[in-house]
Amino acid sequence: MRVKARAVVVRDGRLLVSRERRRAIEHLLLPGGRVQDGESITDALVREVREETGLEVVPQRLLYIAEVVGAYGAHDLNLIWLAELADGDAAISDDALVAFDDDRVSSIMPPIVDQIAADAADGWQHPPRWLGNVRRARG
Repeated sequence: MRVKARAVVVRDGRLLVSRERRRAIEHLLLPGGRVQDGESITDALVREVREETGLEVVPQRLLYIAEVVGAYGAHDLNLIWLAELADGDAAISDDALVAFDDDRVSSIMPPIVDQIAADAADGWQHPPRWLGNVRRARG
């Protein structure tokens, strides 16, 4: 099992995403990635978001814990954090932001954008939540 730290960064009602090519197919992801041995979760989050987007973030609070048990033996535990940009005026390319009502949101991994949109609209009122195996739950 791999432990991953992922960020939820919302700017002007749009979600920050990173892009990755796997098997010649481009995927949209919540930015973040694997926690290295000896690295704290929040340090991994900051490092991974910087590597994937070039942006500096400040972790705010844990939102979700989601397991992804997928094909090809993948088994990830995602710790998903609400994060803010260290520089609130930092430039972000339009292709790195996806509106919650954009057709592409259904392809973002892990597949929890509906949950993120609902919680963002609610002002992030809930304590951190276990979402279970979101790959199996979403198909």
